[in-house]
This record gives sequence, C-alpha cells and structure tokens, in this order.
Amino acid sequence: MTNQANTQAAARLIKGAIDMHIHIDPESRLKRRQDSLQVARTAKELGLKAIVLKNREYGTVALARLVQDMVPEIKVFGSFTMDNEAGGLNPGAVLAWIKMGAKVIWMPTATAANSKGKVLRSRGLDLPGEGQVIIDKRGKLLPEVVEILRLVKEADVVLGTGHISPEETFVLVPEALKLGIKKVVVTHVLQDQLMDRILTNEEIMRLAKMGAYIEYSYWTCENIILKVAPSVLAESMKMVGVRSCIMTTDFGQIDNPPAPEGLKSFITAMLDSGVPEKDIETMVKKNPAMLLKID
Repeated sequence: MTNQANTQAAARLIKGAIDMHIHIDPESRLKRRQDSLQVARTAKELGLKAIVLKNREYGTVALARLVQDMVPEIKVFGSFTMDNEAGGLNPGAVLAWIKMGAKVIWMPTATAANSKGKVLRSRGLDLPGEGQVIIDKRGKLLPEVVEILRLVKEADVVLGTGHISPEETFVLVPEALKLGIKKVVVTHVLQDQLMDRILTNEEIMRLAKMGAYIEYSYWTCENIILKVAPSVLAESMKMVGVRSCIMTTDFGQIDNPPAPEGLKSFITAMLDSGVPEKDIETMVKKNPAMLLKID
C-alpha cells in the first residue's frame, strides 16, 4: 500500500522526468486516450521535461514539431515504428523520418511475427499483412535491416527492438552494437501480454552486459489483459542494474490514465517496491536524457 512519503517523493521525482514511450491518437484500430497536443499539455502540468510520441501506423515527427511550438515548456520528440501499416522494414522511410528529426526508430511491434497472433488473441486485432521477421532462415539479419542499422548509426538516434522474438533480439542487438550504435533499447521487457515469447531475466541481463539499455514499461502492470506485479519489474531492475535501465509508461490506452499521470504512478509503484529514489531518478531522468541527447 502506498504511503504518504512515497506519494510525496513521486510528486518530486516526476518533475523533470522523461517518458520515451507514449501512444497517441488518432490510430485506425484503437481509440487512444490523448492526442499529441493533449498529452504534451498534461506533461507540462505535471512538470515532465520531455516526451516521445509513438504511433504504430505513422511517424510522429511532424506532430511533435507542431506541438513543440504550442507547448514550448517541455521537449516533444517524434519517432517511427516499422509496422506493416507504416510501410514495414523500409530503409527509405527510416531515412526520411530520421532526416525530419525522429529520435527513436522502433523495429516492428504489433505486426511482428512474435506479436501478430498474440495481439489477435488478446486484443481482437486482426492486423494487415504477414507477421514480420527481421532475420532470414539462416538466422542472419535481412539486408534491409542491415541498411536500417547503418542509417540509425549515422544519425546517432535510438534503436528500439519492438516486439521481435528473443531469437531475433540476440541477432539484432549484438550486430547493432558491433556497428557502433550506442543507443539500443530492448523494449518493454517482461511484457508477454502482446508477445508470444519474451526474454527471461537471465537473457535481459546478458543484453545489458553487452551494452543495451533495458526498458521497463508500466503498461506491463496496468492493462486489461494480464497485470504483472510492479515488484516483478523492480526485482528485474535490481538484477540488471539501473545504469542500464529506463522507465516508461507505454500508455495511451483509453482504459488507462494519461501517460504523464501513469509515469507518476509508476514512480510511486517502484518506491513502494523498494527502489531507491536515486535509482528512479537515473531511470526516468538521467538515462533517457542521455539517449535523447538533451540537457
């Protein structure tokens, strides 16, 4: 049960926090809680420093630029997710979005082969196209993925692993790091509500030791499919080491509060689970600021 001291601490820690994973309206198959302007205004009210807008179906850079002008008190960044609806594994699209200012490039999410069937079963979403994979039958990265990694490296932006399988992750991450990509984020670990196979804690620790960052998202604990106890995420963070971790919400669902409020609740939940304030500050402020290259 949350105590008053943790509630007060969360109110302090949310000031200057950064959420790198917020889903926004509109989207063709789901009604999202807030659009880009609404979420930015909520973030400003709570004192966040920066947010990253995400949509599976289109890049969010143009929206981020417009909203940034309207809500200058916080930093608003765009991203691009390579799901089928957005054009899939398309180096040309990745290059265009990077040149326009995308700060995060995500590998396929709900239309990844590791996710597409689970999304249909758990959320009733029959998404278009074949399930996406990023490796061939020999276990090598597809040529277009190699080209995308080159573009990400040259631009020094964040690479998110999306909903790909553990097998694909252990091909992608070492190759990305070998190429010199410094900002690889293994996305919303321990979140099996939307993926057939997820990484174990031992595998997560191996990836962190390679040099990847590990993302823990509060949707894992607050969703309408299957809730994971916050203490499970807290224990994993402790095993991995917070210098390699970030905290995000992955919110935007109509049944959840606005994402900035969700981040404050996530902070409270981690405090209740025994995570020290200084460690939370590292995961919601220092590490995301480094990844996004902001002061």
